[in-house]
Formats: sequence, C-alpha cells, structure tokens
Amino acid sequence: MFKLEHSIAILKERVTCLPSTLVILGSGWSSILDHTKITSSIDYKDLFGIAPTVKGHEGKLVVATINKRQVAFMSGRFHLYEGHTPEEVTNPIRLCNHAGVKNLITTAACGGLNETYQVGDIVILSDVLTLFLSLKNPLIGPQFVDMSSAYDIEMRKKAVKICKQNKISYKEGVYAFYHGPNFESPTDKKALKMLGADVCGMSSVPELLVAKSLGMKTLGLAFVTNLAFVKHNHIEVLKEAERGKMRMKTLLTQIL
Repeated sequence: MFKLEHSIAILKERVTCLPSTLVILGSGWSSILDHTKITSSIDYKDLFGIAPTVKGHEGKLVVATINKRQVAFMSGRFHLYEGHTPEEVTNPIRLCNHAGVKNLITTAACGGLNETYQVGDIVILSDVLTLFLSLKNPLIGPQFVDMSSAYDIEMRKKAVKICKQNKISYKEGVYAFYHGPNFESPTDKKALKMLGADVCGMSSVPELLVAKSLGMKTLGLAFVTNLAFVKHNHIEVLKEAERGKMRMKTLLTQIL
C-alpha cells in the first residue's frame, strides 16, 4: 500500500478538491451509485496501490451527484483482517480530510446481538464499543480524542426522521468492533451483549476514531444481515444486504 503522501499527490492530479461529505459504502450499501451521475472515479489500486480482497467491496473512490449535490463515496473499504495495518485501513479518511472532506458517513453490514432486532433492520449507531480495538488502534501518540459523543446528534436525528417518514424499520444502538475474519463464537456474542453492544461487525470503528481525531462530523449506519446467535456465512450476509438495498438507498439519498 502507498504511503499517505503518495496517495495525496495522486489525488491532487486527479481531483482538485473533494466535496465536504464522504460516504463509506459497506456490504450492500453501494446501490446508491446505480444510475447516478459519476463525476470522477479512481480505482484503489491507482490511489492506494492495493485493492480490497472482500467480495462486495468494489474498490473505488467516486465523486457523484446526489440531489444536485456533489458527494464523495468510498465504494468498498479496507479491513484489519485483510492483513493491513491500522494506519493503512484508515489512511483513506486522512486522505479525504486533507482534500477537504468535513463530514463522514460510515455504512456496514452487521450481526444483531439485541434480541429485539430483526434481519433487515437499519441501525442508526448511537455509540461504539472500542475495547477490542485496543491493540490495533489507528491513533498513535497522545491523541486523547473525546468519545463522549461518538456520532453527531443532528445527523442521527435526521436519519431517524427519514426512517419514520419512509416507514423503514430501524433501531438506534451500539456497534461493537470485532477484528475477524472469523465470525464471533457464541460465547463472544454473549460477552459483547453483556458489555452493552446491540450489533457487531468488523469495520467502521477504526474509521470513526480517525475521523473524530480530525474533527469531522460523523454518522454511522449499519444493516442487520444476520442474527448473531444463529449459524451464518458471508454469502448469506451479502444476500440479505441485496434484499435490503432499496431501503439503504432511500435512507442515504435523503440524508444527503
């Protein structure tokens, strides 16, 4: 993977200035780019020197027009379990912030730990559980970032309002980071639930921490693709995400 300085130089050659908002499109969330006017697009291989290895993550930085506004999208992301360092996983956030991005929306698939959650629910994240990121924290040195309010309250309220207006099934809950690539064991899931998590997944939190350290406004969205206490696999996760893509597209489009 390229050093951040090299990626900055490449981006400057291809895009003068990014829009103020960046959306990271996780598993199942990329349908918002279907039939959308794309202004510019850069493959991750060209920008970062490497592409994602996970099915469902295309690997492009895209600028597109949504509701007559320019928005930047990361179509796919890098994960720690792919063998990348915490710095490499989060350098896209640093790159985009350097290029003018001030607002970050993360999206992801997740497993539901809360027994009231159902497959197909959209979760507007209210907080995160970072304990299991301690040895892979992307922040280095005395960066004592305030996490008393992980996500912007006004952005959360807007997402809730849109879900209600469109009769989209939603919850507000806590996302627990789990390194992966294995799914959590039943005991892992019980422990995460006891610690206060409503859903769990293998992304979003490293990106959030870096965004908060840079003073960016953040919103976190997740889509429940499986219930945690039943057997599941990545193919099923993608299938459930495909079924819910229109709800995801409606929510994201109206937020933007």
